Amino acid sequence: MNSRIYRRLLPAILLQLVCLPLFATTWYVRPDGGTRSQCDGKTDAAHANRTGHRCAFNDVRSLYMDGSYATGTKFPAWGWVISGGDTVILRGSIATGVSYRIGINDSKTRNWVGGIWGNQFGSGMPAPPSGTAGHPTRILGENWQNCSAQSARTQLRGGWGVSNIIDLSGTSYVDVECLDLTDFTPCTRNESAAVPCEVHGVVVADFAADGIRFSNKTTHLTLNNIRAHGLAVQGFFGPTGDGTVMKNIVLVGNGSSGWNADRGDRTTGTGSLLVQNFDISWNGCAEEYPIKDPLPYEDCRDDSSGGYGDGFGTATVPSPAPGWQVHFDQGVVSYNTQDGLDALHIKGPGSSMTVTRTLAFGNEGNQIKVGGSKATVINNVIVGNCEAMRRQTIPGTPAGFGSVLRDPCRAGNVAVVLETTPGDPATYQFNTVYSSGSIGLEIEYATGDHGSGNMLDYDNNIFVGFKNPGGEYPSAVYSTSDAVSFLTSPGASWSNNVTFERGGDRACPHRGERRAICGDPGLVDETYHAYGYGNMSPKAGSRVRGAGTPIAGVTIDFAGKPRGNPPTIGALE
Repeated sequence: MNSRIYRRLLPAILLQLVCLPLFATTWYVRPDGGTRSQCDGKTDAAHANRTGHRCAFNDVRSLYMDGSYATGTKFPAWGWVISGGDTVILRGSIATGVSYRIGINDSKTRNWVGGIWGNQFGSGMPAPPSGTAGHPTRILGENWQNCSAQSARTQLRGGWGVSNIIDLSGTSYVDVECLDLTDFTPCTRNESAAVPCEVHGVVVADFAADGIRFSNKTTHLTLNNIRAHGLAVQGFFGPTGDGTVMKNIVLVGNGSSGWNADRGDRTTGTGSLLVQNFDISWNGCAEEYPIKDPLPYEDCRDDSSGGYGDGFGTATVPSPAPGWQVHFDQGVVSYNTQDGLDALHIKGPGSSMTVTRTLAFGNEGNQIKVGGSKATVINNVIVGNCEAMRRQTIPGTPAGFGSVLRDPCRAGNVAVVLETTPGDPATYQFNTVYSSGSIGLEIEYATGDHGSGNMLDYDNNIFVGFKNPGGEYPSAVYSTSDAVSFLTSPGASWSNNVTFERGGDRACPHRGERRAICGDPGLVDETYHAYGYGNMSPKAGSRVRGAGTPIAGVTIDFAGKPRGNPPTIGALE
């Protein structure tokens, strides 16, 4: 290497070497381990009743506290023994009956062992030390390499009012995998809850508020095979920063919401967020403990009965440049007591919200709401049955699970809401929507500019309407202004769509619409399901097969099957 070039690169090389952990350590927690005074935590072995023995810890909390009087500010009483770039392996799983506690041991006798003295709420797992791109800090359940089964996950249960089980606020390059996050109580913090967590400000139940907390300074985070359920408030709390990837995420049966990304501090997300292979369902409901029913969700509450209920919701705050680029892919969002995916408030230069290959049904409000500088909805199956949770006949649920819900079909009984931003086309393609509400897709302006720069690519969609309680069919597409203006603006596209049993006075095909099919698409199940959903794939000989227009970049369908050329209209090839 040229010596001049070497001298110029040497400072950067040295900086990288300094930032890398030279001696990354693997730490172990297992039920037959010992305390921090008995074991070093660096050996995957049982405690042999010998001080200083090389053995695993027996308590997750030993990783960040030594069991002495802890104020939350001083190491070693409170503070991680691991360093950035280290790995933690938590032995045991739900299948083997192992559950590790987070928070203080006993609120009733003020036994502060396991947490911060006098601060039961702040006694959750603190933010772990950040890693680097090459050496992330890793917190892993035992079966992290094969964690597809729920029983394979290692369980962390929060208790006695702890605000969060894991805090990832402000961390960078941290991987968390193969964990089940919950508490052992059916209480929620909803107003007038059937089982309250607190009475007059006093904790009366062994609960945890949130599963994981984030901030928009949480960057380069990887979550994989995480299930957060039965928490008193929400599974996830707070926005995320750049480079966040979440895969195989389950947020179900949390008392207030699945993921509330609004921390209440006027911050919102930044950078990229990918959530892939997810289930966000039954949030706004309490989860039974112990479990008795196949769908153990009860005391469901919405915004008119003391609850909240979004599956995913954000703050109404524009993201600073370069914006927040959010993508939900390959998941289910269902039976949440407000909206399913509510991303209408993702805004700011460079921001976007993309929903692909998602099944949305049974949410009490809108199934999907998409805002942002660029809104994209492709390859989704959507049922606008927002009245589902008011029914008391969903198989597997406890009797009366939705009896106190007061706001079914809020927000105008609309299945999907989408906003457009001038100069940045919104996309709505290859979706199949069933609805007995008032509207299939509502299009609105994201800004005060209502000019021709607002445009929507609306192609290859199927809409099937059913009579609503008023005896009318819903509109396939609607806007408080003129929906046609979004579809016929220069640069927009409006072609190869199926509209069957539509309402309103809109003609089919409408002026400006190309290659429309106005009639029965010929799908396997064309009945309306008041809860759940049916088989919405095309029958053999269906008129939608091969009747679509090719769209660049859309090569597979909702189920992951290759798109034909020409493709089939709708979500399913």
